Amino acid sequence: MASEIPYEILVYKGWEFRGWVGRPLDLKPTIRHNMKSTATFSIEADHLRAADLMGPGARVMIYRHGEFQMSGPVRLAGGQFTSAATLSFTVEDDARILNNWLAWPKPAAPLNGQDVEYRSITGPAETVVKTVMAENAARLGFPLTVAPSLGRGASGTYTFRFHPAYDRLFPAVDQAGIGVTVRQEGAGLLLDCYTPRDYPHELSPENGTVTGGTYTLAAPSATRVVVGGQGEGVAREFRGFKETARETAWNDIIEVMQDARDSSSGDIYADRAAEVLADGAPMAGLSLELSETKHFRYGGDGLRVGDRVTALINGQAFTDVLREARLSWDKDGDTATPIVGERADDPDLNLAKRIRALQRDNADRKAR
Repeated sequence: MASEIPYEILVYKGWEFRGWVGRPLDLKPTIRHNMKSTATFSIEADHLRAADLMGPGARVMIYRHGEFQMSGPVRLAGGQFTSAATLSFTVEDDARILNNWLAWPKPAAPLNGQDVEYRSITGPAETVVKTVMAENAARLGFPLTVAPSLGRGASGTYTFRFHPAYDRLFPAVDQAGIGVTVRQEGAGLLLDCYTPRDYPHELSPENGTVTGGTYTLAAPSATRVVVGGQGEGVAREFRGFKETARETAWNDIIEVMQDARDSSSGDIYADRAAEVLADGAPMAGLSLELSETKHFRYGGDGLRVGDRVTALINGQAFTDVLREARLSWDKDGDTATPIVGERADDPDLNLAKRIRALQRDNADRKAR
C-alpha cells in the first residue's frame, strides 16, 4: 500500500482552478525568507493535469500537511520521448513580482511625465514596501491586493528610478526587521508582511532535535565603505563609514565602494553603507537535519521560515534567522532541511549573490 503523501498541489489556468496533483512522483519546494521561493515536481506524462500544466498561464498552489507553502506560475516544463515518459515542472513563488516590476519615479504619470529624477520615500519598512507595490500594481493594472500597513519595521529612506523594486527594497527591508509574502488569493495576489518571531526552543543534537547537518563560519567581507554620491570627477562627493569594532576583533581592514549617485542626502549615504556592512558581516550558517516528531516539526506551530533560531552545536550557540527550508518528498519519504543564516560554502548561493550584485549595478547604470 502506498504511503500517505503530506503534500497537495492545486493547479490553475490563470486564476481558474482546474484540479489537483494529489500524488506527484516527487516534489522539492525550497521556501525562503525575503527571497523568491521555488519548487520542482514531476508527474507521469498521462496525468489528468498534464495538459493544464504544460500550457501557458499554468499556476500552482502547494500545501504541506494542509498548510500553505507557496503559490506561483510554472516557469519551465519538460519531459522525455520514451514509453515511460514523465513531465517535470519548475515553479517560481509569487514574490517574483518584487523582482519583475520596475518602481517608476512617478508611477501615476505616463512615461513622458516622469519629470523627477528619483522617487524618494521615507517611513517604516512595511509602509514603504506596501506603498511602492500598490502604486505600481495600479500602474500595471495587475490584480494585487495589499494588506493595510501596521507600520512595522524600522524607518528608512528608499529611492527608485526604474529599478526592480526588490533591488532598492532589500536587504534594507530585511534588516529593518520584517518579512514580505506574496500569495495567490482568489483571482489575484495578496501582499502582506510579518514580523519574524523568536523560536522558543533551542535546537541541538543533545536534545534530539538535530540529527545531522553542517555549519560554516566565515570572516567578514567588508569593514569600511566608501559611498560615492552625486557629481562627476573631482566634483563628486564621497563619504567614508567603518565598523571599528569589527576591524579590532578581526584585525583586518576590507574596503568596499558603494554607489549612491541618486542622492545628495547624508542619511541615504549612511543607509547604503549600513546595508553593505551588514551584508559583509561575519557569517555563521547552519544546514540542520531535524528529527521530526509529534512534539517537534517544521511548519505549523513549530519551526518555520523567518524564525530567529538558536542552535547549540559543539558547545557554541548560533542565533540567526531561518532563511530557507529545503523540503522534499519522493519514494524515500518526506524530509525538511532548514538553513539557518547563510551558508558561506554554498556555491549556488554565492553565485546567485554575485549575479544579483552585477544585475543591481547594471540597473543603476541604466537608470541614470
